Amino acid sequence: MMTYRNIQDLKAAGVRFKSSFTRRPKDINFYEGWLTAKLILPEIVVDDTSATTFLNLIAYEMCPDFENDYGICSFAAFIDSLIEDPEDVKVLRSKGILLNSLGSDEELVNFFKIISTDVVPNREIYYEVRRKINEHYSNSYKTWIAMSFHTYFSIAAVIALALTFIQTWFTVYPPNK
Repeated sequence: MMTYRNIQDLKAAGVRFKSSFTRRPKDINFYEGWLTAKLILPEIVVDDTSATTFLNLIAYEMCPDFENDYGICSFAAFIDSLIEDPEDVKVLRSKGILLNSLGSDEELVNFFKIISTDVVPNREIYYEVRRKINEHYSNSYKTWIAMSFHTYFSIAAVIALALTFIQTWFTVYPPNK
């Protein structure tokens, strides 16, 4: 069974996020490298009219006389699965994926919860992306390496900074003999 992961879980497992610089919902890809992986997402502009636009598109897709692949419903459900709290929004904003004109990150979390309520996504649209994400996340070896690299690289940077400070201190104020 494939489960969805939020941004924080994926980030901890070594997944990085990048904007596709398009606004097409189908421009979602997942690429895996040796230590890290990239989830490519389209730019999402959220402003005062976005809720109305998304809800109208979703309503149009739900019409029984309309033949479609439920692309907007699937997109809304996929993005909602990635965003659980304001920290997830913050990561996507910092990568240029979410362009927020609503206000706070909490409002954006609520926005995606509202537009994805009662949608009927097409599970086949993002199946391959979800499969690759789940495969990467389930690979404990890659996840462990990514977490270790992230943790120990940060610790090494702090140690290097402290040693540089000590070296500078003793260069400026040499010990008296």
